[in-house]
Amino acid sequence: MAHRMSFNALLALALIPQLVYTDALESDFLHLADINAQQDWARQVWNIPAVGTAPWGRNATLDNVITNPLPGDVGTTGVKGGDPGLEIRVSAGEPRGGAVKNGELATIRRDMKYGSFRAGIKYTPQDGTCGAFFFYESDKGEIDVEFLSKLYQDPNKKADLLLVIHADDGVPRDELFRPTPVAFRPQDGFHEYRFDWTPDRITYYADGQFLYETKVGVPYRAGGLILNHWSNGDPGWSAGPPAKDADMQFSYIKAYFNSSSGAANAEYKSRCKDPNAPNAICKVPDQTTPPDPGKATTFLSPNKGLPGDNPSPPPTSPPPEEQPPPPPAAPQRKVSPDNSCGGQNG
Repeated sequence: MAHRMSFNALLALALIPQLVYTDALESDFLHLADINAQQDWARQVWNIPAVGTAPWGRNATLDNVITNPLPGDVGTTGVKGGDPGLEIRVSAGEPRGGAVKNGELATIRRDMKYGSFRAGIKYTPQDGTCGAFFFYESDKGEIDVEFLSKLYQDPNKKADLLLVIHADDGVPRDELFRPTPVAFRPQDGFHEYRFDWTPDRITYYADGQFLYETKVGVPYRAGGLILNHWSNGDPGWSAGPPAKDADMQFSYIKAYFNSSSGAANAEYKSRCKDPNAPNAICKVPDQTTPPDPGKATTFLSPNKGLPGDNPSPPPTSPPPEEQPPPPPAAPQRKVSPDNSCGGQNG
């Protein structure tokens, strides 16, 4: 669960100490046995038809978000076999009902406004999928780290991440869509993908190494995080569907941010009365090597997003995908058929 630092701490980035954040959401997916037992994330359900050059639609289901925890503190194999962590699956083969089964997970919190957002990810080796880790407010307020597995099939070519921003109209596309080579293959192991979002810029990193920075199209409204993995067979984008079930593995999410919520800010002020007191500020450690599930990962919050030892009460309502539709005035993430891995584009 998101832990608002009960030890009266502010959060500060280690490399840029002048940036101070008041809230944290940390999720240790290597040790999460039951997706329904945690309170920070909700599996999403949606269905969109085929469009354009895509022969299939996309169908996000509850069953395609799967937990596969480690049997102990560290290790390289989950209790169900294979890589450990949270699996977001794209189902193999020709789909039934005209849509490829896929998965999506979204934070319950939608009050994240500026911060540092990090994910431990191992991408699928299967050809024919699109995956993303991203911030989403609307189709004009989005920050993506995207993967296309078709880009990683040739071992003689450098692997590109797709660093994508969805912004207000009029921003040049070459500032918003940036294929960026990395020095590793995303399917060969876990790596940390990170973006830092401040009022005037977005900076991307992989394993702590700088990738790209832009001051164009920077979102300015609060939102939440989304993880997804899908295919619709479009030869111009995802390709596929994959010949075998394709799993995108997440070992952790670490988000350090400010909140747009008045209640959250009041709670922060009540617990952190003197930021100059000893140990009032905790440095956020930077991951400068590929995160290894065979070694312990550092978390600042005591419970690491796991159930059972967080003093906060459980939610009094079911997660978003099980609730009735909100009233028309409530903000909702929509899913459109445009080609992109994240955001409104599914």
